[in-house]
Amino acid sequence: MCDGVWQVRGYDISNITFIRGESGWIVVDPLTTTATARASYELITHHLGHRPVVSVIYTHSHADHFGGVFGVTSDEEVRAGRCSVIAPEGFLAETIGENIIAGPAMARRATYQFGPFLDPDPTGHVDCGLGTSIPIGAPGLIAPTIEIHRTGEEMVVDGVRIVFQLTPETEAPAEMNFFFPDFGALCMAENCSHTMHNLVPIRGALVRNSLRWSNTSTRRSKCSPTRQRSSSPRTTGPGGERPTCASI
Repeated sequence: MCDGVWQVRGYDISNITFIRGESGWIVVDPLTTTATARASYELITHHLGHRPVVSVIYTHSHADHFGGVFGVTSDEEVRAGRCSVIAPEGFLAETIGENIIAGPAMARRATYQFGPFLDPDPTGHVDCGLGTSIPIGAPGLIAPTIEIHRTGEEMVVDGVRIVFQLTPETEAPAEMNFFFPDFGALCMAENCSHTMHNLVPIRGALVRNSLRWSNTSTRRSKCSPTRQRSSSPRTTGPGGERPTCASI
C-alpha cells in the first residue's frame, strides 16, 4: 500500500493489514477465521521475513474483522504483554450482543445474504461485493487490552504513531478510523468502501445510523495532529476492499 504497510486481500470477505513497527507487526483486522488469518501471516512471512505480531487492532465489532485473531497471536502472548489488542470503546459489549446473543439467527440468515454454499461460477457465487467470500469456520476472540475512548486520542505502538477517530453507531455500533502520520496512511475501517453498503442488513445486524455514518468522513480531517502537508493521507485503506491511493 505504501512504504511500511502491506495488505493481504482475497483470502476472506475482509482485508488484513500489516504495519511494520520497530520490532514486529501491527495487524489491523485479523479476518474472520484462524485459517485465513494464519495463511495471510504466512504469506507476509514468506515474502518479508518473520516478525512477531506485537499489536492487533480491531476496527469494529463485526466478526470478519476480529474472528481470525488466533491466526496471528495467542492468549499467552497477550497475557504476557508481548502483544496488545486495541479496539474502540464498547467493542466487547457490542461483539457479545451481536455475535453471541443474536449469533445463531444471524449466522443462518448470513448464508442467504452472502451465499457461501453456492457453487463458485458465473451463475452461482461470484463474490460478496464487499469482498471475495466468507470462509467457513468458527471465529475466535481475544478481549481488548486497550480501548480507545475519544477522537483525537494518540498512541505510539512499537514506534508507530496512530491518531484515532471514534465513529460509534455508524457501519457498526462500535467502530473507529485511524491515521498513521509517519506513513501517510489512513484506515477508514468499513466506513468508506467502493460499494453501496447496506443500512439495514438482512442478516439481522443493527440498523445503521446513516447521518452519523456520513458525517464521519467530513470529521476525519480533524483527527490529524496538524494541518501540515506531512499529515495528509497518501493511502486510504477500507477494511473490506482495495485501498485508494492519492498523491499529496
